[in-house]
Amino acid sequence: MKFNQYTWNLYKQSSDGKAVISSFSDRKEWIEEKYLLEKYNPRLKDSFNTDIICDILEDFWCCKVSDYEDIEFPTLDKAGILYEEIISTGLHIEDEEILKIGDFDRMLEYVPFLSMELNFLLNEYFFPYLYIDRFYELKKLVDYFDIELPSIPKKPDYKGRCMYYWELCKVFYQFRTENNLTPDEFSAFLYDYAPNLLHKEEKSDIPQPTQAWFIGGLIKGYGEYWTTGFWQSNQETKKGDILVHYETSPVSAITCLWIAQTDGVIDPFFHYYSNTYISEKIDIPHITLKELQADEYFSKHPLIRKKFQGVNGWPMSSEDYSELMRMIQAKVFSTEALPKLYAPDLPKDINIERERDVELQLLEPLLNSMGWYENKDFIRQLPIHAGRGHRIFPDYALHYNNKPDEEKAKVLIEAKLYMKNNQETEAAFLQARSYAHLLESFVIVLCDRECLIVYEKRQSFDRDIYKKYYWGELENPDLFNELKNKLKTKRT
Repeated sequence: MKFNQYTWNLYKQSSDGKAVISSFSDRKEWIEEKYLLEKYNPRLKDSFNTDIICDILEDFWCCKVSDYEDIEFPTLDKAGILYEEIISTGLHIEDEEILKIGDFDRMLEYVPFLSMELNFLLNEYFFPYLYIDRFYELKKLVDYFDIELPSIPKKPDYKGRCMYYWELCKVFYQFRTENNLTPDEFSAFLYDYAPNLLHKEEKSDIPQPTQAWFIGGLIKGYGEYWTTGFWQSNQETKKGDILVHYETSPVSAITCLWIAQTDGVIDPFFHYYSNTYISEKIDIPHITLKELQADEYFSKHPLIRKKFQGVNGWPMSSEDYSELMRMIQAKVFSTEALPKLYAPDLPKDINIERERDVELQLLEPLLNSMGWYENKDFIRQLPIHAGRGHRIFPDYALHYNNKPDEEKAKVLIEAKLYMKNNQETEAAFLQARSYAHLLESFVIVLCDRECLIVYEKRQSFDRDIYKKYYWGELENPDLFNELKNKLKTKRT
């Protein structure tokens, strides 16, 4: 969805909108009172106390950022040079070295606090980054408004991850200036206007779990009734996956199961890099570390032999999960209500070795069975004008119109051999979404040898709102017709 100037004008003229914009304009007050952090990211109280936040803000302002108060930075490039210099030169208070020069690992956790002071210093180019441990929500926002995020650096590249804040500054500077927003209006857009729009968006179904993972850490401290939230995980976690929670010392036991509410998210500002949102907690009888070490099967398991060191994101095999169910049953606890791993099957007599096999043996027979045929209802490699006469060719356009300069298709389909991880799925989604914008499509379908992933456009395409259909499942008439109705889309 492109930025809607009309609805934005209504917002900024409303009493609530004016109040939010005004709250961002008085930057001196909110830096001193931690106002914005507490208002727009209250979860931070679980990680930082007020005194720590005050100390961090005061140290960076007094001993580093304020040194640049009287320097003029009339260009975007010079602001970027300033930021790199600040994060690269450590932090000294009198004779004490608080942060070593080049210690980008530690610098990473200070970037959000530094962003607030840089916004106070030079709000034309710097915005306050308040999405601490909420990068998933920022990704939903940029999807909604068709903003393209920069590529995230690799995990060990701590300087690149610190510099990612500046990459965001450049992207948002372009968005802000193109849409004639003041710096304070953009902050209100980012933390109030856009989240309120996204809150109204419908949620997608949780798929059946195809993988289980170990996660670990004490739950105590998150609140007695803590039932959903952010947790370190494997970046290949899929929405719907089972997360087996080992609580570390002094509990030292597997105590519950969770269900992943999102695909694994890479967060450049999160030290451990990847996380997911967890919910649907199921308490189980405690399986202690000692019991696991004494068990014939788990005593040989590498994670148990390591006493759960490196537990977060450790993949479980289907046998691991089955053996865990055995131990739970032995405690006279019914496992009937516990989630079960789903193993999808391919249709019979199918042999998939390359991408074209996916198209010829799976996708095209499916479309034919729905009554749609090549060069009548769908076309392969539909040429699309993009830019200065450049042509691109999406794999399949369904319900298409390829009149000169009027290329349109209601459904855009991209076929791959196998999207083996979340990164490849996201890359395929972004590629298909770019085609869908040009073709004014209402539905995007990604398919590989395992399944079809269907994204329907609401106000925009959201990479986290999708429905999965495994090929073997489509022998079920209800699921077949459900998918057909999605692809038949009557929207004009």
